[in-house]
Amino acid sequence: MSTIVTVAAKPRETVKNKGTGTRVSRRLRAAGDVPAIIYGHKQAPQPISLKSDDIAGILKRGSHVLNLDLGNGKSETVLVRDLQWDYLGREVIHVDFFRADLTELVESEVRIEIRGEAPGVNEGGMLDVPHHSVKVRCRADQIPDYIRVDVSNLHLGQVIHVKELQLPAGVAAVSGPDEIIVHLIRPAGAVEATEPAATEPEVISRPEKKAEV
Repeated sequence: MSTIVTVAAKPRETVKNKGTGTRVSRRLRAAGDVPAIIYGHKQAPQPISLKSDDIAGILKRGSHVLNLDLGNGKSETVLVRDLQWDYLGREVIHVDFFRADLTELVESEVRIEIRGEAPGVNEGGMLDVPHHSVKVRCRADQIPDYIRVDVSNLHLGQVIHVKELQLPAGVAAVSGPDEIIVHLIRPAGAVEATEPAATEPEVISRPEKKAEV
């Protein structure tokens, strides 16, 4: 279950680089800050900024829910809705936060964590993971940090579907029940070993005797 951590944030109107826009965002990032926005629940969007080190900590923990301390006794409980990365995919350049009501059910993507060694790999198979996350529905404070999938009993040809996942209490899967999470497949080009078919001995006919004269 997600732990709600508190992160300091500044409303964009109170920081040196006020307002929004590409130029302002660049100046914020140059100062070690990340521009972000809070929206949702029929309230006006709130532009804010956070320290890039705090964003790195959020990513490391895999946090879904945060308490943003906006100063002056104000705070917002939010969901991390979207992260925008630079063109190298190394640094977060913008974050979208959605206002969370802890009494409501929300939908969120939760990452899959594979555990164990599948015996099917030693049988010549290959572990295929078509989906690395699953969509769930629950209260914001019940969103798991990850969903663990144990493959230690998975043999060649066997599959683990969404409906077979062990979900925490209060958490329901939104993804289709028959959606494949893990599949132990035979690699392309691999030939299944088979016993050679038994061959019948060739029957050689005897030459016919010529009639005696």
